[in-house]
Amino acid sequence: MSKRKKRNDVTTEIVVGAFMFSILVILLTITVVISQNKLFQKTYVLEAVFPNVGGLKEGEPVFVRGVRVGNVERIEMDDENTGVVVRLRLRRDFKLYEDYELYVEPSSMLGGMRLIVDEGSSHLEKIPRSEYENLVGSPAKDMLAEATKTIEMIREALVEGGVLDNISTLTENLASISGKINSGEGTIGLLIQDDALYDNAQSLLADLGTAAEDFQEVARDVKTVTGQIAEGKGTIGKLLSEDEALYEDLADTMVALKTFAENLAEQEGTLARLINDEALYIKVVSLVDEARATIDDFRETAPITTFSSIFFGAF
Repeated sequence: MSKRKKRNDVTTEIVVGAFMFSILVILLTITVVISQNKLFQKTYVLEAVFPNVGGLKEGEPVFVRGVRVGNVERIEMDDENTGVVVRLRLRRDFKLYEDYELYVEPSSMLGGMRLIVDEGSSHLEKIPRSEYENLVGSPAKDMLAEATKTIEMIREALVEGGVLDNISTLTENLASISGKINSGEGTIGLLIQDDALYDNAQSLLADLGTAAEDFQEVARDVKTVTGQIAEGKGTIGKLLSEDEALYEDLADTMVALKTFAENLAEQEGTLARLINDEALYIKVVSLVDEARATIDDFRETAPITTFSSIFFGAF
């Protein structure tokens, strides 16, 4: 074998080796990206024993407070076959307290599971780090069993609780009421079937329309009056206008009335004396009494005078 052929074989082996190495690097990169793990990142391990995991699989996500913090690394039966040991690989550390809880739940309606870590209440005692590999998880809930139980509860409420009977009775009552309405029975039936009542309703609506038109007419009149007042027309408009002549005349009249009232109070003038002078009042009363007596005497003597005049007139 010549040296040239040996060199070609070595070159080929180097090229093939480099190609395989590149393939391995690409596969490793794809694996890291798909698994969402970061190389050389520090991770933490938790182990918990569950009575059952409800179909949880390796590689499914782990959530703490709604944040994905890792994955399920391994699932296997424990040595005594009494539970399932789940090993978690987490990207961040956190503290657990006495009332912590680990449980499995469906990740979506389309399937898949996820593991939830509830750290517990911070005011309680912390779980020692040495016990983080011997935690106890809650049994997974069977969604199908829960749905079946819910359906059974609904069925019991409908059948045994009398809901179906109530619905049936309500349906019969509605059918009876609708039949009476169609027959024109009762108030609602009359309202729907009685033509006279319909005509009265139409007449009432027409009256209401007329009343509305009258109201609009009154509103227009009020608007006209207010416009005239604003323009200073009419008595009220003149009183409210900027022209102060009428206001001054009214003020002078009020002053005169005030002066007249003061004169009456001070007994000045004839009318004031008539109102305030008691002696004059007594004389007026006496005069009125005498006039009344004279009229009465005249009424008594009037028949005799009339008779005498008739008698002597006959001769």
